Amino acid sequence: MKILLSASTLLILLCSSPLLHAQSTLASQLEQCRTEQNALKRLVCYDEINTRTAGSPAPHAAERARAVTNPPEDNFGKEHRQVAADPVDQLYATVSDISFSPRKELIITLDNGQIWRQNGSGQFPLQTGERIYIKRGLLGAFYLGKDGSNRTLKVVRSN
Repeated sequence: MKILLSASTLLILLCSSPLLHAQSTLASQLEQCRTEQNALKRLVCYDEINTRTAGSPAPHAAERARAVTNPPEDNFGKEHRQVAADPVDQLYATVSDISFSPRKELIITLDNGQIWRQNGSGQFPLQTGERIYIKRGLLGAFYLGKDGSNRTLKVVRSN
């Protein structure tokens, strides 16, 4: 009887011990981190658990978070696809020079220093000194046009 009483007392003490409570909260914290979909937020969640349980901050957590958000290998080959925070949809400029490629495609130099080349076939009446616009199209395409005209010419930037 005395053994049963001491065993039950020991069981009660273990159930109410802070160690067991910490383990159950640790398990719930780990489960909460596992359910996080965003990789950076999940890493930060795990680092916070490590900081709370170890009592000291995780080494270089900020550097690891920066490496996760933008590793150099992740952008390899996609540098040209970087999107500006506020992209310009249409640009107005004046034609300063017109020349032709060996394939008789227009090469248009604008007053702002940009050089655009005709991409594809077609004709577009254009003279030096005219005010034109270049607008962004779908899938990375650009179109040259004039106000008052519904014709456009597909172009690609040369410089």
